[in-house]
Amino acid sequence: MIGLFALGGTTVVFWFASSVASLVIARALQGLSAAVVWTVGMALVVDTVGKDQVGAAMGYVSMALTVGTVFGPFIGGVMLSRLGYHSVFLLAIALIAVDIVLRLVMIEQKTAVKWLPSTAAAEEESRGLLGESTGYGALIEHDGSTSSLAPPGDMLLESSAEDGSEPDSCGKASSVPGIVRLICSGKLMVVLVATVVDAILYSSFDTVLPLYVMKTFDWGPMGIGLCFLPLFAPSFASPWIGDAVDRLGALQVAFFGFLLDCPTFLLFQFVTENTVQHQFLLVVFLLLAGAASTLQMVALMVEVGRVTERYEQDYPGIFGQQGGTARAYGLFNVAWSGGQVLGPLMAGLLVDQAGWATMVSTFGVMSGGIAVVIALSNRKVMEGVVGESKS
Repeated sequence: MIGLFALGGTTVVFWFASSVASLVIARALQGLSAAVVWTVGMALVVDTVGKDQVGAAMGYVSMALTVGTVFGPFIGGVMLSRLGYHSVFLLAIALIAVDIVLRLVMIEQKTAVKWLPSTAAAEEESRGLLGESTGYGALIEHDGSTSSLAPPGDMLLESSAEDGSEPDSCGKASSVPGIVRLICSGKLMVVLVATVVDAILYSSFDTVLPLYVMKTFDWGPMGIGLCFLPLFAPSFASPWIGDAVDRLGALQVAFFGFLLDCPTFLLFQFVTENTVQHQFLLVVFLLLAGAASTLQMVALMVEVGRVTERYEQDYPGIFGQQGGTARAYGLFNVAWSGGQVLGPLMAGLLVDQAGWATMVSTFGVMSGGIAVVIALSNRKVMEGVVGESKS
């Protein structure tokens, strides 16, 4: 709520700003408040849906982000030309107001639990109806690994308390803040680095693609605008990609996305002539690059939450009562924003200094390198790669 009210206030400031300095300050504050809303929103999605449906939910989030990015400037331009300057900000304020109302009527999971039957009681009842055994001999499956026999967690805690032994070290209070532990986590670091690279690859087209198609194909503003459509189009398949993430695994899908991006970027260097064939190749390669970026983004959005969840299981209570999901997605937002800043700068610098072919080749190698890092950091991905090579 604080983020939404701040976003509304900074939008009003931006609306009536009368100098360049006030415009810059208002826009910066607007970006900060929008980052709060985005981060908390992703955390709410993870907390609301079941862990087996996070991928599909993040797919819808990714699709909504693309819809807003594509249609926002278009709607704003139409309203500016037909209805005037003030209509654009009135629409923005109205959308923020609707968001605030929806937030007020939304019931969070921790509140809804008070009116729902106990999960343990429901599971016990369902097991009794199915005739399944419960207790010490219950089969416990975790992350698709081989089932093992283990006592319930409550029994372990009670037995340790009874025999006077100390609880496991992961349950002890630590002087190291949870956010610092998250940053130092190797698995989360891999995800954040991959997120930076994904954002670099995706945003690199913003500066260099318009100039390149103008120079190579002699396209005007309409052609430049249309050439971005293949890059955005695959994002509308995000819900189905999210479903694949839930079934196959987040890092497996992210690995495939970066693996697809590697040859795609390398092939961009062969688009050099003003012919129909080369124009068709450009559209195909942009479509593949957009598909690869969508695979990467949805998978990485899911993996951030899963890494944090596993960390909380290893170190119970390390992030406090509210958990570490919001902090983890805050780091994800920082990584994505950093990549979006670096992407156009790196692409523009490489094209100016060495040309289009060097730029796309560099990003292709970068994508392939991240695919290797993901494979080396995850046993399941590596086993899949080794299994495919043997077959």
